[in-house]
Amino acid sequence: MPDPPRLRIVVPRFAPEIVGGVETHMRRLAASLAGRGWQVDVWSTTAVDEATWEGNLPQRAETANGVSVQRFPVARRRRPWLFHQASRALFRLPVALRPEHAWLCAQGPYSPSLVRALAGSGSTPTLFIPYLYHPTVYGLPVAPHPRVLIPAAHPERPLHLRSVGRMIAAADVIWFSSHEEQELVEGAHPVARRIPSAVGNMGVEPRHGDAGRFRATTGIAGPFLLYGGRMTAGKGADILLEGFRRLQQAKPDARLVLAGDRRPDAAQPGVIALGRLDDDTWAGAMAAAAAVVVPSPLESLSLLALEAWADGRPALLNAGSPVLRGHARRGGGALTFGTAAELAAAAERLLDDAALADGLGAAGRAYVLANFRWDDVVNRLDGLLAAARERSA
Repeated sequence: MPDPPRLRIVVPRFAPEIVGGVETHMRRLAASLAGRGWQVDVWSTTAVDEATWEGNLPQRAETANGVSVQRFPVARRRRPWLFHQASRALFRLPVALRPEHAWLCAQGPYSPSLVRALAGSGSTPTLFIPYLYHPTVYGLPVAPHPRVLIPAAHPERPLHLRSVGRMIAAADVIWFSSHEEQELVEGAHPVARRIPSAVGNMGVEPRHGDAGRFRATTGIAGPFLLYGGRMTAGKGADILLEGFRRLQQAKPDARLVLAGDRRPDAAQPGVIALGRLDDDTWAGAMAAAAAVVVPSPLESLSLLALEAWADGRPALLNAGSPVLRGHARRGGGALTFGTAAELAAAAERLLDDAALADGLGAAGRAYVLANFRWDDVVNRLDGLLAAARERSA
């Protein structure tokens, strides 16, 4: 009987309690592969906090839902304010004078033991995500072949670093989240055009949450917008809060429900911060929402939008993201906005026009069912690994 297919996943953080698109993506990919008989090994760090890389997740190997997890210590914590200042200084320098190695070590999570373990590991196919962090930039080039890269790239300055280009050139295959991401990466580093690739690495399944139960449990009775994720400037928290403040001037009974990390200045009238939700409660929130908002201009995929559409809910998407614009154009399941005033106006349209909201939700659901099934995702991975083995032979 042949051995089961095997994959090692390298990701900076990995634990059920961690909020983040990449982390959720990898948990779901790992579980989906394990459920289809794959042997999945996740190599990560002990970090919990993305800003500082602090945390003490257990280092020992463990198995959860058929997935083996091994974590390595973070040797250096990050000080956000100092790192921000160092980043400003770095990108003001001429390219040839930038101390990229020092910056990437400060970016972290700096885990030399993880990189050493990869260099000495066996020939298990290894998938790295995302491009930006130390375990990928320094781990991918020393890992055994075959090497798979999911960049999870945004239009940001670090993408253009020469160290990132060298790492991309060392990949055997690249697995993009969207066509827009592929164009972005290949534009920044033309070497990527010569590397075999595929588009589509996330599957989404409808969950049919219980809206009534969610409302009864939380006491939320009126129409509400839903956002789930980190409340940071890079994720569009400011435009989200200001857009909702403007919406309330026209719709005083509207609410904004936040799930995920809490942010102190989000405590404004009508904003309900629920914190981290279990899967059933999150599905109920999705089912009850008038619309789901994706305020971030920096997206390589947007699991939040795909989940909304899988459940037949309309989305409000930041048009500053090429990926979100592409989703809206191809799927027809969203209204887009560029400013807080436009967000408020789009939300008001959906609250006033139930037929429009239902039509957008139905279009989005059809788009997800046609393009984001796990069986198709696993088949793409099979094809990429075959191409990677041939290329690295």
